[in-house]
Amino acid sequence: MDILEGMRLFFGGLFVLFVPGFSWSYVFFTSKEIDWIERVALSFGLSIAMVPLTIFWLNWLFGVQITLLNTFLAVCGLVSISIAYIIVKRSSWSKEVIVKLKSFLRRDKVD
Repeated sequence: MDILEGMRLFFGGLFVLFVPGFSWSYVFFTSKEIDWIERVALSFGLSIAMVPLTIFWLNWLFGVQITLLNTFLAVCGLVSISIAYIIVKRSSWSKEVIVKLKSFLRRDKVD
């Protein structure tokens, strides 16, 4: 096994077995709730649970074939969804939208 294949295995395993769980660990827990050792362990566990379930679910429900490209896209989708949620949750404009939505719903109930 040459160095390039070893690097491919290492980074591919890191991409599939760590990155999705790491991004979702920030959705479930803030940075102050758990320390980094717990976050790393939780990241591996979440990734091992989420990636195969997502790929098999896509195969069963939508008939998506299980290929390398589809697995890559599914992992990118999992990571993108969690990052988008974190950005929306932490941004100030989401709080403004929630306040406006609550005031709109209150006005609608009064009328």
